[in-house]
Amino acid sequence: MKKTLFFYKPEYADLAIKLCDNYRAHNHAVDIISVEEHDDIEYAKKLQYDEAVFIEDCNTVTFHDIESGYTNSLPVSDVFYNDSKLNTHKGITSKDALNILADAISDVGSWWSYYVGDDMLQLEFCDVQLYDETKAEKETHTTEVLAIRFYGHAFAVFLDNLNDKNWHERFRDNDSILYPIDTYDMAFDDKKAAMSLLDDYRNQVPIKDFKGAETLTTAKHILYARSKEVGFIVGGDEIKIVGTKGNYSEEEIEPLSRKWWKYWEDYWRLRGTRDALPKDYACEVTIPVNKEDPQGNW
Repeated sequence: MKKTLFFYKPEYADLAIKLCDNYRAHNHAVDIISVEEHDDIEYAKKLQYDEAVFIEDCNTVTFHDIESGYTNSLPVSDVFYNDSKLNTHKGITSKDALNILADAISDVGSWWSYYVGDDMLQLEFCDVQLYDETKAEKETHTTEVLAIRFYGHAFAVFLDNLNDKNWHERFRDNDSILYPIDTYDMAFDDKKAAMSLLDDYRNQVPIKDFKGAETLTTAKHILYARSKEVGFIVGGDEIKIVGTKGNYSEEEIEPLSRKWWKYWEDYWRLRGTRDALPKDYACEVTIPVNKEDPQGNW
């Protein structure tokens, strides 16, 4: 699988995400990074990418093949796969799938990042209890990073009890900051609980198109979560889930959750043996009933 790294200027973040999704839909391993963090080919070489693509503006990219050293300036259309693959997954609407997803994130997961676009909002979470099928057999299989996207009338309000007006900006700009979700204190489409959450925090920071209770009342979908001194309520008309493999369909959520729990069971059954699986934070935190028995008491 070819590995591609897109470098983008902040004003072209939407285009970077679009290209990233397009490449993933065509079996590329792909990442994006702001030129404010790194802007040189050596960084892509060090992380063993096959190609690096610099987004120069909304119409032009500079393409670099790492192995051959080939470099060329190309129109965006030349690096974009023009077919219908990106639209193969509809938005997720199943209440069961959304409930499973919320639990898979909030058991031991953390809020890792966010991005706000013109009519799209993205929140990213790490240590998600969905089985990652893109990994090799002897690697960890917890999903490292999963993005939830809201499209259409997307909105967000962040909540906090902090004496720091700029915490959310530092969080956005610093990948090392994590906010662990309070265990199972996350839910989709529970407007009553979301309303109550607004009253539980001292400060409200409208991030995108939030007008108070009116926004929650009229929203088609919402997601809220609490992380001790901070929290969030976000929403929109359509929900999509994106990870390393690309888009997730709602039919995939329950099987991947079930497969992760089978992996967790094997992890603890084999723990302490020569066949032990690589150490996985999500499995270590989610321990068997009998803590004294490393193989678990099933």
